[in-house]
Amino acid sequence: MFVKVAIPIPKDQSFDYIVPTEMEKNVAIGKRVLVPFGNKRETGCIVGITTATDIENPKEIIEILDQEPLFDDRDLAFYSWTADYYLYPLGKVLGEILPGVKDRRTRTEKIAAASCNASSTTEKLTVKQRLVLKILQEEAEVSVAVLCQRLGNVRSTLAALEKKGLACITEKGVFRSFPPFLTVGEPSGRPTANSSQEAVLKELHCNLQSGQFSTFLLHGVTGSGKTEVYFQAMEEVRRRQGGIIYLVPEIALTPQLLTRLKERFGDENIAVLHSGVSRAIRYEQWQRLRRGEMHMAVGVRSALFAPVRDLKLIIVDEEHDASYKQDDRLPYSARDLAIVKGRLHGATVVLGSATPAVQTCFNARNGKFSCLTMPGRIADRPLPRVEIVDMKMEKALQGKNTFTIFSRRLTAAIRETLDRKQQVMLLLNRRGYHTFQICRDCGHPLKCRNCEVSLIQHAQEGVWKCHYCDYTLAGGLVCSRCSSANIGAYGMGTELLEEEITNRFPAARIRRMDSDTMDRKGAHEQLLNALGQDRIDILVGTQMISKGHDFPNVTLVGVILADTSLSLPDFRAAERTFQLLTQVSGRGGRGDFPGKVIIQTFNPNHYAIQKAKDHDYDGFYEEEISLRESLFYPPFSRLIHLRLSCIHQAKGEEGINRLAEKARELLKLARVRGKVEIVGPAEAPLFRLRGRYRWQLLLKGDDSRFLHALTRDILSGFHAPGVQVKVDVDPVHFM
Repeated sequence: MFVKVAIPIPKDQSFDYIVPTEMEKNVAIGKRVLVPFGNKRETGCIVGITTATDIENPKEIIEILDQEPLFDDRDLAFYSWTADYYLYPLGKVLGEILPGVKDRRTRTEKIAAASCNASSTTEKLTVKQRLVLKILQEEAEVSVAVLCQRLGNVRSTLAALEKKGLACITEKGVFRSFPPFLTVGEPSGRPTANSSQEAVLKELHCNLQSGQFSTFLLHGVTGSGKTEVYFQAMEEVRRRQGGIIYLVPEIALTPQLLTRLKERFGDENIAVLHSGVSRAIRYEQWQRLRRGEMHMAVGVRSALFAPVRDLKLIIVDEEHDASYKQDDRLPYSARDLAIVKGRLHGATVVLGSATPAVQTCFNARNGKFSCLTMPGRIADRPLPRVEIVDMKMEKALQGKNTFTIFSRRLTAAIRETLDRKQQVMLLLNRRGYHTFQICRDCGHPLKCRNCEVSLIQHAQEGVWKCHYCDYTLAGGLVCSRCSSANIGAYGMGTELLEEEITNRFPAARIRRMDSDTMDRKGAHEQLLNALGQDRIDILVGTQMISKGHDFPNVTLVGVILADTSLSLPDFRAAERTFQLLTQVSGRGGRGDFPGKVIIQTFNPNHYAIQKAKDHDYDGFYEEEISLRESLFYPPFSRLIHLRLSCIHQAKGEEGINRLAEKARELLKLARVRGKVEIVGPAEAPLFRLRGRYRWQLLLKGDDSRFLHALTRDILSGFHAPGVQVKVDVDPVHFM
């Protein structure tokens, strides 16, 4: 017997090994094995079993590491498709998506149970023996450890009962349980669906009953009740004993969701999969999903790879969110792969959003997806009224020497909201205190020594940090050019915003939600719980506060600087601005009181800001899709992004020029199908990052297969010492 093993190395092939006779009965696709590889030992996955090999003198596998497989043939087909599409070796794909090897063996505990003839015993028993036997008869089986907690040490008593044939002691696998959910928000019960929800559910139930693969875009405004639609569709799937995957874009969204899921489905059936869950628990939940002992996988993008049995429904909530695209390691889009997995399993895929990605909406309008709409909020609540404050005029009115980042309109609205005992959310999509520093003597900006970016001041820690490589400076700053200590700090992040709002409203209870304050375990749950219990008056935060949260007493939302994302060198900058403004606006007015949104901007006439003000998704889409078509950008083209980096600038420049020259030569020789462009080479917007100089080359065309083939040919045989090339298919970020 021979096995094909995929090893996590940068080479797209599997390797043949012979199986020792004594291991043959334990071999299965989906198990990990320890194998000799060169002069080392490597952990790989069995991806094939055969009776022959072309390899001379194949080496033997050393050890089979898993007692049970981690995936089956259908899962492997999905993983292989992922590797092929994203031009990433299968061994590395498996190494990154599977749960860790450590803590892989199931823990056991001793279980006591009464034997079948215990009820008719005539044995003489002690008082303690009779008490223990009575418990065993009443409770069927009991953990020995639990018995000892209740009655003291009863191990000798159990041994005596077992000797008399009245009890039996066995060992049983024990699964590590997910930490108890901290309830976030009040139990909501099971609301009655309104007419809009019923119409959507009718379509979904019809498709679920047919067992046919189909993709639906659920386009519902913020507060329209999309989550309840998801839940009722999930109930239909569970009635049919089907499996479910439910994706959210960020861990911050899971606490409130898990509270509601536990209320509706109980927590024994829900596997929670994200980096905040320990490796041991993730491994056991993965195995329970594979066995069919659990039927729902809930989590962020990586939960999509879970081996859910009899998969019938995949939900991608907030499908527009850029967090579904992973940039480091395997650069995949969980939203796009959800559609692929749904097709392989014959499952229904629901992509839900109030602000669908332009590409998703394009697919729906062109018949690739089915479109379901919910245009109004539940209980006919109005969408919040949005005001725009032109900060150029505000600056002129406040005066050069008195200008602050808070407009008079926003300041007054915060005061009015607090007087009504209602809550405020303030969005500033920059964390830290000051966001850049400049030498006042020579004008030289202070930048990270490893990256071509400004250091960000974190006043509470007393340090300046790089948000890319975590390089940190403490103490007094000195200009690297002229050695002056006359350093000026400028710009505002959420930490300074928190300080400013505290000075203006000292009696208010203020909290901050960004990645600096949410890095402690349980911090998300605790903060959201406090917000839901009205123990926070003003919540300051980055884009974290804009997504999915539902708190009825939030009636005012303020956007401090709406222009932050508009300035990014990215063709999706307007789309992201519109989505962020619309999503954060939707946090207001979700209860019995109407909501108000105040957007402060220096670009009040930009179409993304104006359409967000009017809650006009269709108007924004028409503007944006016309621009995309004229520039031949997605969805009218496909993109593959080649990123080259090197610690030596000259070597890197030589490498990227060689790569670009080869790309153009191959394109001249190829039989081009459709339109193809090669853009670049060019320096990346962040030219130096983590000590490496960076360049990019963009392949642009309307035939995905041709672009993939061209990319493989470009990279074939390319080698430059010290140069790294990363391929990003369907890129989302270009920095």
